[in-house]
Amino acid sequence: MLRMHTENTCYEIVVLHGGSAYLSGHPLYCPQPVLVTIAGSTWGGSMLKVHFIGRGMHLEFRHPGYPTPIVTSIIREIRECRRTSVARPGRQVWTERFAGDEGETSQGEGPQARLSP
Repeated sequence: MLRMHTENTCYEIVVLHGGSAYLSGHPLYCPQPVLVTIAGSTWGGSMLKVHFIGRGMHLEFRHPGYPTPIVTSIIREIRECRRTSVARPGRQVWTERFAGDEGETSQGEGPQARLSP
């Protein structure tokens, strides 16, 4: 699971496959988890970095209830939450780390996440 903070909203993203993900956190578009297709990230223009979530960029995704893509405000932080143990039956414990800490980073971009499985 990814936790993504934009200028205005905190999203939780559960990446599935092929760009599909459950997205939640926005009070209008996804107050509850919604199955969306993540196109990728953009700097605000027409160029799209496909299947990519990058800090300092805008996330672009397709929501089943809207005809046009939705673009978020600028991504400020991305954290990956991983299940590490079970504290007691039925309860999962998650730990967070910056997405991209163990992966590749580009100069000046900071943490980012690839959606490829």
